[in-house]
Amino acid sequence: VMLEQKTDYLYEELVDNMEQMGEWNPNVKQVKILQKIGQDTMITHEVSAETPGNVVGPRDFVSVRCA
Repeated sequence: VMLEQKTDYLYEELVDNMEQMGEWNPNVKQVKILQKIGQDTMITHEVSAETPGNVVGPRDFVSVRCA
């Protein structure tokens, strides 16, 4: 995919503002940063959105994200 955006803008949206991801990503209900480890590593908790017909309910994930 070719995106007509600066990489700084994408980094800001996907990393610095990740707790707002549920506002624009229909597959994500919530993202919360649990702990920052240094400048580029964090532990997050994500909750996925329900699928249509609730065939698969929301799922929880704990992730280590390193940029």
